[in-house]
Amino acid sequence: TVGKPPAAHRLARSQDTLMSNVDLESAKGASSNDDTRGKLSTMLKARIQDLKPFREELQCRKHSSKEKLAEKIPEVIFTGELVHGEGFRGTQLGVACSWHFVWDDPWTLLEGNFRGQTQLAASTDCNAPWNHPLDIHFAARSPLGWPKLVMQVQELDEHGCSHVAGYGFCHLPVTPGSSELTVCCWRPTGSVRDEISAYFLGNTSKLTSYDIISAKAAWANRCRLVTIPTGKVILNLNVILRNFEGNIDMLQHSRAPPV
Repeated sequence: TVGKPPAAHRLARSQDTLMSNVDLESAKGASSNDDTRGKLSTMLKARIQDLKPFREELQCRKHSSKEKLAEKIPEVIFTGELVHGEGFRGTQLGVACSWHFVWDDPWTLLEGNFRGQTQLAASTDCNAPWNHPLDIHFAARSPLGWPKLVMQVQELDEHGCSHVAGYGFCHLPVTPGSSELTVCCWRPTGSVRDEISAYFLGNTSKLTSYDIISAKAAWANRCRLVTIPTGKVILNLNVILRNFEGNIDMLQHSRAPPV
């Protein structure tokens, strides 16, 4: 007769049977999960394909709305040149003009140089020819803060030293077309001793900030200065307006800026 297997063998067989059942159930669960994931992936792909035309249409609408919005923004283009300086004392030795545009928050610079400097020009008569080009492009949301052009003229003396010949600024024209502007320049003066020193040494008085020239509160500070006229800057400007009709009639609702 064959005896019964020991208890240890029976326990091992039962454990092997249990593990095999667990592995079989795990395999069935994994296969069912894979099937579920495959079905979900297929459904999502189909849903994405269904929504793709709507997304493209939405993007087209956004793009077209941005283009329409950009087309409606008023734009102003200023082109021209600094023609010459006249009446400055150092014309025969050399005169140059540094310039920059000033504008307020409703205006945005699109392209162009907003600052620069002319070449050093000398002439035997009272005119120093520059013919320096100006070209700048703005987008405007309001007529407030219309751009201004601020200038500082430098001149050479007999010793080749450069010193301030004058300051000036002008409001840019608000009407389209060509305009010729004359900007009167000035410089601050000091005491009699300072003026004698400036005549022999060339160290003229200068401003520490451009805000006193063209800022909103410039007149309150500039009226306390003692100044003398030094010369004039002549410039030609062309103004081109775009997208003003049917949007905001900025010229009709704005007053001409004070000089």
